[in-house]
Amino acid sequence: MDFDPYKKTRPGGADRRWTLLFIGDHGNVITIKRFKAIIIAVGCLFLLVFAFLAFFFYSNQKARHHNKDLQKRYQDSQQQIETLRHENEILMARLVVAESKAKEKMTESRSTKESRSVAKASDPEPPAGDQPKPLLKPQEKSAVLQASRAESADNQARAAETVMQVAVENFKVSREADNKSVSAQFKIKNTSRGSQRAVGKAVVILKGADLKKDQWLVMPSVTLADNKPAGKRGKSFSIQRFRTMNFTSKAPDHAHQFQTAVVYVFSERGQMLLEQDFAISLPPLPVASSQPQTEQTSSGQAQPSKTPPRRKTSSETPPAEDVLEALEKAPPVF
Repeated sequence: MDFDPYKKTRPGGADRRWTLLFIGDHGNVITIKRFKAIIIAVGCLFLLVFAFLAFFFYSNQKARHHNKDLQKRYQDSQQQIETLRHENEILMARLVVAESKAKEKMTESRSTKESRSVAKASDPEPPAGDQPKPLLKPQEKSAVLQASRAESADNQARAAETVMQVAVENFKVSREADNKSVSAQFKIKNTSRGSQRAVGKAVVILKGADLKKDQWLVMPSVTLADNKPAGKRGKSFSIQRFRTMNFTSKAPDHAHQFQTAVVYVFSERGQMLLEQDFAISLPPLPVASSQPQTEQTSSGQAQPSKTPPRRKTSSETPPAEDVLEALEKAPPVF
């Protein structure tokens, strides 16, 4: 058996560890042992960092959702505070009216008692057969109670109307494309305190310095008292914040002489809430150059062609009382 001294024998246990070698330009060798362990440690560190980032992202999203929920609750609480404040104002107005009614009743009862005592002291005693008559019958008492309740309800409604306020913005007056009608447009805004709903009617009047009262244009057509609308009719509105009002009417021949537009706003009971003037100017109507067409008859004579009369249309509609009652019964919308 031959023995080779240059043959290397393999050790019993093989070394499976990885070793990274760096060889420089001058033959310098740099050895990095346990390279596999370093790669595994770096991978574990990367996974740990990724897990931390995922946890922080989830926490951030949860905090944002919670913040939005708190903001929504804050807005709802603000709306509830405004509603309660409005109800408090109405209750205070009712309390003042009730106190005034109670004072009046107390004064009336005292005066009646004093008058009765004076009458008893001055009048002779009635005979034994006569019986005193009741002062008021049950029917009369019920009528008096109903009248007092109706009066208290009217006072409460008037107190609520005094709190209601409105404003008019972006007023515009223009002719339509066919030059046969005039339109007025503006935005009515509810400026009342709290969340009170503004309900009422609006009227627009176009005037001119050289025009008479019967030449004014009233939109919609309502009766005037002392050169002002009576407040019983008009275009109805019911707003929580604001609304765009549109008025349209047939344009008269002297529409270019209108110089001033007056907007009147009334409450649902006819109390005037606003009267505001606006300066306006409308262009004159174009001159008609076309002449009526003629038709040739059987005898050779020319006769003007007959055209059927046009029906007058009006874009105005009477006030919708049923719609107004439904809007009054509807709850306020924020």
